[in-house]
Amino acid sequence: METRSIDAKGRISLPKAFANATVVMEQVSDSEIRIRRALVIPEDELGFYEEKMQPLSDRDRDRFLELLDHPPAASPALTRAAARHAGRSAAVDD
Repeated sequence: METRSIDAKGRISLPKAFANATVVMEQVSDSEIRIRRALVIPEDELGFYEEKMQPLSDRDRDRFLELLDHPPAASPALTRAAARHAGRSAAVDD
C-alpha cells in the first residue's frame, strides 16, 4: 500500500501503469474512493442483443404458442396478489 497526497484541486497522481488509461472512480464512503481501469468497448464493436438471439426450436415454439392459447390456471398466491393489487389501484383512482 502506498500513501499519496492530493493537491488543492483534488488531483492525485496514479502509478505509471495507469498512464493513458480510462478509469472508473467510485466513491465508496466519505473516506474511501476506488479507482479501477475501465474496460472500454468501441461503439462500432457493440452488437445488438437481437443479433445474438437464436430462434426457438419447433418444439419450444409450439409449446409457447400453446401456452398463449391455453394459459395455465392462476395459482392461489397469484389470485391473492391480483386481488391486493386491484384493491390498491381502486384506492388510487378515488
